[in-house]
Order: sequence, then C-alpha cells, then structure tokens
Amino acid sequence: MHKNLNKELLVKLPSGNVVHPARLIHKDGTLMWKHAMTDCVIPATEAQEQHIVKTAQRLEELNSWVSRELDVWQCLVPIHWYSPTNDELSTGYSVYFKHAVYDNEHTYDCLAPHVLPHETLSICENFLLFKRC
Repeated sequence: MHKNLNKELLVKLPSGNVVHPARLIHKDGTLMWKHAMTDCVIPATEAQEQHIVKTAQRLEELNSWVSRELDVWQCLVPIHWYSPTNDELSTGYSVYFKHAVYDNEHTYDCLAPHVLPHETLSICENFLLFKRC
C-alpha cells in the first residue's frame, strides 16, 4: 500500500483486503472498486465481493469486443452496480452500464454475440443491463 494514501479513504472488504476506492478490482483490469460500490456501499459478504470481481472480469472481457479500436478511456462505463437495497443489484451479479462513445444499440449489437448462455444483456431505457446468472 502506498504510504501517501489517506488511510481514512481506505475500505475494508469482507475478504479482509483493504483497498482504496480507485484501486482496480483485479490486477490487469480497468474497473475500480468505486465503480462497483454504488453510493460507497461496501459488499456485505465475501460472496458478494467475489461476485463483483467475477462480474468485473466479464464486463472487461465484453469491453474488449466493443472498444477494440478506441482509447482506453473510451470503454464501458458502469452506472449502477452493487446496491443491497435494490433486489436486482444486491448480489453483485448485475450491472447497469453504457459505453463512453457508442449508443446503446450499437453497443448491444457488438456485445450480444459474445454473451454466454447463462448471461443476459438487455437495453433498459438509457442504459444496458448485464446479468451473469
């Protein structure tokens, strides 16, 4: 951990890991913990933490199909992710997102062929909704 980080900003996850909200969810990823923790809500259980990690990995894989020719910041952007008070978002399996450059229809058309049988992708008003299970 970097010695110049403000310790008051660090978050202790159920696994015991202590992270800064700007830390990547997994080492070679692009999504940070602040993307997943909607309204700064920390996952309640280690299972929810792991679901967030797996969803982040999957979202980053999907991003590679739609953002291949773009700059790294022109990517999928999570809008609403883990929220224990929302039945749809209480597990870490689901995430609402948009693309930084493309509209929802183009993003959906690029991603739909790469969604696995146990996953769903849908357009919901202004965002896309991805569910792993």
